[in-house]
Amino acid sequence: MLDYWTSLQPPTRLLFAIMLMIGLILYIATINLRYGEPDLTFMQLWQTLSVEVKEGEDDLAQFILFEVRFPRVLMSLLAGAALGLAGVMLQGSLRNPLADPSLLGIAQGASFVVAMSIIYPEWLPDWPLPILCLIAGIFTGAVVLITCGSIRSTIRIILAGAIISGFFATLSSALILLAPYDRISGAIGAYLRFTAGSFSSAYWDDIYTTLPWLAVGMPAAWFCARSLNLLQLGDEMATGAGLNPRKARFIMILVALVLISPVIATVGPVGFIALFSPHLSRAFIKTGNAFHLMLVSSLAGSLLIVSADVVGRLWLYPIEVPAGVWTIILIGPVAILLLSRKLKRV
Repeated sequence: MLDYWTSLQPPTRLLFAIMLMIGLILYIATINLRYGEPDLTFMQLWQTLSVEVKEGEDDLAQFILFEVRFPRVLMSLLAGAALGLAGVMLQGSLRNPLADPSLLGIAQGASFVVAMSIIYPEWLPDWPLPILCLIAGIFTGAVVLITCGSIRSTIRIILAGAIISGFFATLSSALILLAPYDRISGAIGAYLRFTAGSFSSAYWDDIYTTLPWLAVGMPAAWFCARSLNLLQLGDEMATGAGLNPRKARFIMILVALVLISPVIATVGPVGFIALFSPHLSRAFIKTGNAFHLMLVSSLAGSLLIVSADVVGRLWLYPIEVPAGVWTIILIGPVAILLLSRKLKRV
């Protein structure tokens, strides 16, 4: 079977991968829409989605689908696509297969800003939260890159990212522990749910907040694909082809942060999706072409998050485990394996 798959032409593998992932996404999304409390039949689901339900006939089904489950599924798909695409941008621009918002400290820096916005909102400018997360992500990413001194050193980037991540995680903990009780009594639950990467409180407002960012970030990422392909050839060859590697890297990292910021601001840091989606896509389509990789990785990210969300919501029902916890449990060992392999080659 594996020999047959590798013998296929790249366009055939790409088409099959896209069709398979879209099919799986639709199947798992349907499960997420149907099952819960209460379960919905296929007929109820179809009638409600096709707007065939008359007023007052099945108001409960309409409310559950359009106010609870549908925004949650849509938000998980958008977050997965954004993180999968951002992972390609980070790993390609830094030429580091372990580049990830969590490993680079970006997620922790943005999480600290969110913690501050929940507990001490008066300390921050009255700006949209995604913009504050973007600024925090740019700052932490810049500190990591300046600290490590060279983007070509995987070990330096990992160590610098670990130090910055620990620093901002400690600041977030200190912020909560030292806050007066009247500050944290109503905020601690929201913050803990946020840090776990939960989609349980995802509503239409979150989608409306995220969509404009993705409408800018996704086309920008697509336009960077050619530059990303050139960077894989090395800085010298990229310069010979008319590309400024330093400027291109800065733009790509900025685009990745534009994709990451609204996700962290709305649902929290969902771990390892940006790390694993590009690797899964490369293994599946057997190519490093950035155009193909971006498309498949965004679908892979959506598939991973919507799967983690449905498992977390239904497997231990009525206990709900946030999707971010499942991504860390299931993808974390793979991330450790990737790290160990990379370090052995150094």
